[in-house]
Amino acid sequence: MIYLDYNATTPITSHARHAMVETFDCLGNPSSVHGHGRNARKILENARTQVADYFAVPARNVTFTSGATEANNMILKGFGGNIFVSAVEHDSVLNIRKDATIISVDGNGIVRLEALDLLLKNSSSALVCILAVNNETGVIQPIDEILQICKSHNAHLHVDAAQAVGKISFDWNSLPSFSISAHKFGGPKGIGAIIINGSLHLKILIEGGGQERSLRSGTENIIGAVGMGAALAGPQFDWKTLLPLQKKLEHNILEYCPEATIFANSATRVSNTTSVAMPGVQSEVQLMHFDLNNISVSSGAACSSGKVKASHVLKAMCVSDELSKCALRISYGWNTTEEDMNQCISVWASLYDIQTKKHNEANYG
Repeated sequence: MIYLDYNATTPITSHARHAMVETFDCLGNPSSVHGHGRNARKILENARTQVADYFAVPARNVTFTSGATEANNMILKGFGGNIFVSAVEHDSVLNIRKDATIISVDGNGIVRLEALDLLLKNSSSALVCILAVNNETGVIQPIDEILQICKSHNAHLHVDAAQAVGKISFDWNSLPSFSISAHKFGGPKGIGAIIINGSLHLKILIEGGGQERSLRSGTENIIGAVGMGAALAGPQFDWKTLLPLQKKLEHNILEYCPEATIFANSATRVSNTTSVAMPGVQSEVQLMHFDLNNISVSSGAACSSGKVKASHVLKAMCVSDELSKCALRISYGWNTTEEDMNQCISVWASLYDIQTKKHNEANYG
């Protein structure tokens, strides 16, 4: 099996795996005052420090959650003022506050800075939520410019950094708040964090014993936290080394089928993501063909209970429904080889040949 769906989830790194296995023998509850409990608390706080050190923020600013979705919910549900979100946000932002104002994007899915500036001029007590790296297209938002606009209007900027960690260079401690998910950068599923640099009211979604400074009650996921901390503290993969594979994939697809569309190919993107439309072939057909050839790819976000549906991201980019329904997301990472990419190209081409032959037979006999 060839795995080309890194934006859905990544393999656990050996460093994170080893740290988690070592923690399985940790018996105590971090809230207990006896020796076992104190040992568990020490392990948990060490993991918190590893996360904090990676982002160059104080450890007290890191609150563990189940992932970025929960963190985004805490921010959006807790804010009492005007909320602005881009049209290409993840569902964990778009589906939370129906009263949010949508910020328009251009044909590459990049936030229109002049539109954001205008919206904030006419608003007070504002929260702006931006996805740093788009999970479907890999487009990188101009976070620095967005931050400056927000500062000029005294607005709070919250960044969903789920797809950005490790893939882009950024001064994370300059952000008022951001959310992360461990399984997007080599850690385990079911653990993430919200990092808040400053003061911001959060919605307490889980009440109880007052863990995580009363922001998220419930016995902490120590093994998950250790895995996330180890993934960030261990050897870091250089995502830029995937650029040759990205160029190879996209060049070969367009050379074989000039009518194919690589979405946002003129924008600044991360080097591990290709969103491509095979003309006239539905996403579901493509997914099944790749799966039958032992290659795992996706049609877009993997957070919709396994559903294949039209992309709101491509719609916001003014892509036609017809073309959007033919979109495929291919995302790669540290285990991807050139042979994997060659096989991916071959399978893509074989499907296109099959569909072209069917089309010609249906129309010309």
